[in-house]
Amino acid sequence: MNQTENQNIEPKYLKPYQHYADLYDRLTVEDCRRLEEGAKPFPNKKLKTKAQTEKAGAIRMADMLLMKTLTGERYAQKKSTIDKWMSQDEKKDRIYAAAQAPGSITCLTCGRLMFVESKHMWGRADNEDKVLFFYDCPLRHVPRRAFYHDGEEWKADPHPCPKCSTELERKTVKESGKGIVFIDHCSSCGYTHKDKLSLTTKKEKADPHFARDRARFCLSDKDGEEYIDFKYKMKGAIELMEQLQKREDNKDELEKVAKLKKLKIVEVEQLLGPVLEKESYIKLQFQSPEMKRDIILPFTVHDAKDRSERASEADLKKVLKKSLEETNWRLMSDGVNYRLGMLSGRLRAFEREEDLLDLVKINSEDKGRVK
Repeated sequence: MNQTENQNIEPKYLKPYQHYADLYDRLTVEDCRRLEEGAKPFPNKKLKTKAQTEKAGAIRMADMLLMKTLTGERYAQKKSTIDKWMSQDEKKDRIYAAAQAPGSITCLTCGRLMFVESKHMWGRADNEDKVLFFYDCPLRHVPRRAFYHDGEEWKADPHPCPKCSTELERKTVKESGKGIVFIDHCSSCGYTHKDKLSLTTKKEKADPHFARDRARFCLSDKDGEEYIDFKYKMKGAIELMEQLQKREDNKDELEKVAKLKKLKIVEVEQLLGPVLEKESYIKLQFQSPEMKRDIILPFTVHDAKDRSERASEADLKKVLKKSLEETNWRLMSDGVNYRLGMLSGRLRAFEREEDLLDLVKINSEDKGRVK
């Protein structure tokens, strides 16, 4: 079957959009009815105290808010859910139309070639949709056989007898226009059980109150968009409140952040040059900065004093730490490296407020440990 022929086949699973919209609205009505039925009833009798009146009012407001949220969320998720359902059914149609029945399937009783009796879309436990073909023997021998379109044979799960645990023998009988009857028989104790798989769809009973409740619970586009807009604004307000609260909680640290000297690269050189020379570290040179999430500034400096490698590295780190303490710059954690009197390392600039907050908190912790 070519692609053009596939396109001319009437869809088996994909329905018009309204079918899915009606289904979604029925599920919305069911959810809202459950919420409404589970809500604590508002007392009919006159409340005696102010506290009782306030409590009853609070309960009513909470129930109203829950219902408003439920109906709003159902509207907000409607389009994406229907799109998902239609996409799934469209995929089933493509699989169903393209599926070819495996050939050369023979009867296990007489060896004759079996013919395809029916074709069904079969949902699997692994969530992979496959097409299942049922085969009959021309002489109606059993067992019937079934194969997926990829050639894998369908096998029934082990079914032990509930009385003696012997494996049950299963026979299938097709009832024309009605369904399939599975007859399980135990050859050991004689136990027999029948189970029917209906191939027809039961007609749903009319819901006399559906139209009324659909109007109550399924929001119009106007009301639904108003809810989405309200939700968006509420989210922004909550985020703003959280930010304000965070700033209040970090008030002391933010004051310290404001006092930090935010130095440019040239200012870092002007700050460190004289300090390092005073400690006999000369010829400070910066290399090209690495512009990543933060600015990383490699440097080299020469030790003009007769110090051991370990002492030279330790003294330089101490000078840098003290000199940069009130600034937004720090020596990176990989420290400094010494080779033949020249030391190299990297400085990091902190620019974002959250990083500067972490910086002052570390400073406070370091000072606390020193004390």
